[in-house]
Amino acid sequence: MNGQCDRRTFVTSAATGCLLGLAGCLSGSSEKVSVDDATPDVPSPDPDASVAWETFQYDAANTGVAPGAGPAPGSSGEIVSRWEFETGGGVYSSPAVVDGVVYVGSDDGSLYAISASSGTERWSFETDDSVTSSPAVVDGTVYVGSGDGSVYAIPADANSTPDAEWRVETEGAVAGSPTVADGVVYVGSSDNHLYAISAADGEVLWRFETDETILRAPAVADGTVYVGSNDGSLYAIDTDSETERWQLETDDRIQSRPTVANGAVYVGSNDNTIYAAEADSGEVRWTFQIEGSVTASPAVTDHAVYVGGFDNRVHALSPAAESESEGDQPADPASYFWTHRGLNAVRSSPVVVGDALYVGNEDGTVTSLSAETGEENWQFATGGWVAGSPAVVDGVVYVGSGDGSVYALEEA
Repeated sequence: MNGQCDRRTFVTSAATGCLLGLAGCLSGSSEKVSVDDATPDVPSPDPDASVAWETFQYDAANTGVAPGAGPAPGSSGEIVSRWEFETGGGVYSSPAVVDGVVYVGSDDGSLYAISASSGTERWSFETDDSVTSSPAVVDGTVYVGSGDGSVYAIPADANSTPDAEWRVETEGAVAGSPTVADGVVYVGSSDNHLYAISAADGEVLWRFETDETILRAPAVADGTVYVGSNDGSLYAIDTDSETERWQLETDDRIQSRPTVANGAVYVGSNDNTIYAAEADSGEVRWTFQIEGSVTASPAVTDHAVYVGGFDNRVHALSPAAESESEGDQPADPASYFWTHRGLNAVRSSPVVVGDALYVGNEDGTVTSLSAETGEENWQFATGGWVAGSPAVVDGVVYVGSGDGSVYALEEA
């Protein structure tokens, strides 16, 4: 095989894994470290559930939790790629999957619409710079940002050469993903602003200024939009009035997308800390420190917070700290159920579907873990970084890679 490896799974152990990446085939180990005897409650998978994966981490709150079930190794013990779709650049955008079509951006400057069943191109839309932004597909329209500084609205059922319904130009690159809620598109720009744009006609309703670049997607829940900035702060902004409700300052840049669940907002910071704050007030519930930056976004169920970091690990945390906040003092640091160590940094934001967690790694792999125990179900090697978040629809995992391809992973 000329020193290369098959793009196949390594089930339950990566110790024999041959990982395709910039350094070629690598060897290493992946271990699960139990912290205590407690495990989070997880729902049973529902293989009959069919979902539309409309946006980054499944919903506008970025919870990363969806119904259904993902692929599990069959009698052959393998997960394989149903198809691989090659683009002209790295794919760091996270796919959306709606009505049998996969929508994803590429560093080659294009947004692609791909048949989920066959992997054939339905159409592509060219922008003037890289598309690392993850598309949002709502009510028949695809919304996506580009490094050219624009936000585009494109008809989802377009022909092979679609025209944009509208285009809004900002004064900086739009690397983050749009979040669509109640007819409004919320998106950040490297011009330091968060934009609220009418989904119908592209009218800019308001702009909210921070002190530095906004690189990642906001979360929207209960009339509030939450967004992090490179100025180190997490902002909560009223969706109607544009007024700031509260601001949480951290000690470094926030390049993680916030997640809203259980009455709290969860976000990582480059100060190596994961924060849980009251969604309505910004009061810190608890913090959890790791040995590296946290640029991935948490996935949050009713019983656990899952997040990866530059410590090469995925952590499963208890959403409740041991004590409550008092005055200006946050609660005790969160305890955790388990941690799973991989070979490289975890930029990819995990998703939880049924009883399994799915996440990418800079070593080029996509891994499925037990959401309850952290035990590895399977691992699949691509040819480049996996920085985007997977989408899991009808038993198939769709994910992009820095090797320039989009993969559809299923049971062998």
